[in-house]
Amino acid sequence: MAAFGLLLLLLLAAAVTVVAAEPPQQVEQESLVPRYLDMEQVLQEQDPLLLPDLPAGGVGATAPPHLPPPWASVLTGFPPAWPVAAAVTRHCRHPPPPAPPPQLPPTAFAHLHRQAAALDALRPRLATCCHRSDPLPCARRAWTEVLDAFCTEEFGVKTRQFHCCRRHGAARRRCFAQRSDNAAEATAIAEATAATWDAITEPPFPPGEPTATNMGNLCGLRGLRPGPSGRSGPRVRMRLRLEHDYGRCCRNGSLACAHSAWQKGLERFCREEAAVKTGQHRCCQRGAGRARTRCFAAAAPHPAYDRELHNVSLARPGPALLRTLCAPTRLLSKRRPVPELLGALTAACCPLPPQEQRACAEQQLSQGIETLCATPRDVWRDPQRCCSQGGPERRRCFDATYLAQVTLGAAVAPPPPGHDE
Repeated sequence: MAAFGLLLLLLLAAAVTVVAAEPPQQVEQESLVPRYLDMEQVLQEQDPLLLPDLPAGGVGATAPPHLPPPWASVLTGFPPAWPVAAAVTRHCRHPPPPAPPPQLPPTAFAHLHRQAAALDALRPRLATCCHRSDPLPCARRAWTEVLDAFCTEEFGVKTRQFHCCRRHGAARRRCFAQRSDNAAEATAIAEATAATWDAITEPPFPPGEPTATNMGNLCGLRGLRPGPSGRSGPRVRMRLRLEHDYGRCCRNGSLACAHSAWQKGLERFCREEAAVKTGQHRCCQRGAGRARTRCFAAAAPHPAYDRELHNVSLARPGPALLRTLCAPTRLLSKRRPVPELLGALTAACCPLPPQEQRACAEQQLSQGIETLCATPRDVWRDPQRCCSQGGPERRRCFDATYLAQVTLGAAVAPPPPGHDE
């Protein structure tokens, strides 16, 4: 009996041990199930990470040779750097050899092909600009138009566009400049062009009527008027078409051609205005004929096409004036020594960061004056006899007589007198 009781106690103890051992295993399994489901839900909510397929045979197998290389999303050299004076001068004096075509896959990767096409389109246009008397405005216009055309192509497909293309006007240009491969140059460019491109606004509307008195400004300052801005509408389309037609007329110096282009442009503008459900320009409501053209001519805020024409003092250029001088300009004061001094200033100082340009400009003017005064009199006669004075008086004489009143055309308006801080 005692033995039977002892055996019963042993059996009960074994059963308790088995029961006590089972719950932890069951609890552990039950706690892992929701943890695994939570992790699976998290993974499903994340953006998918696409990994290359494993080759047949497992991890240790060799990948087949036909797999494409890991192409980048941006082509080397794209976007091209914003043209600055020193870089354009180097490019024109020592043209680079033709770039080899990039090794791109024949199929897919269309975004890289569009970037390569933009670079290919810019190179011949820069070469053409080198034949101009002032290639910098031409190069900047080519850079802007090529990248605007690239963005038009980008929005023509149903893939994700280059992020700079989603901006407009000055913001788009700064974005492309900052994405340049040359990081140091891009930083200086971004700072230098921030205020420059913001200052370029849409030209006033309507454009003035071409006449014999304003044809000089109409053609001579044409390259300084703003180009495409990314905006749309009848006014923008008319301006772009009119500037294109003006270019053709200016090559022949034909006033009749320019006046005909102006009239046809206004007629088409009024037709486009009538096609939309917004208020028409008041001159379009005058009906066709001379009454309409007289109305547009009278409404033009700058009938002489002189909006880009300015008189400035180069004596002590500050940051605001330097932004003007480093943007597209055309010097109209040809009397020496202004062309030599201004050319040396822009070539040496405009590529620098803005915080270094003012000291550079002062140094270039001082050095240029000393060089001019050291030249023989048969080269430059110094009609104001400034070089005969010594010390600070020489510089004050140059500032007051040669540099005080300089006429130039400028894409970016200079600051008012006394406001260049």
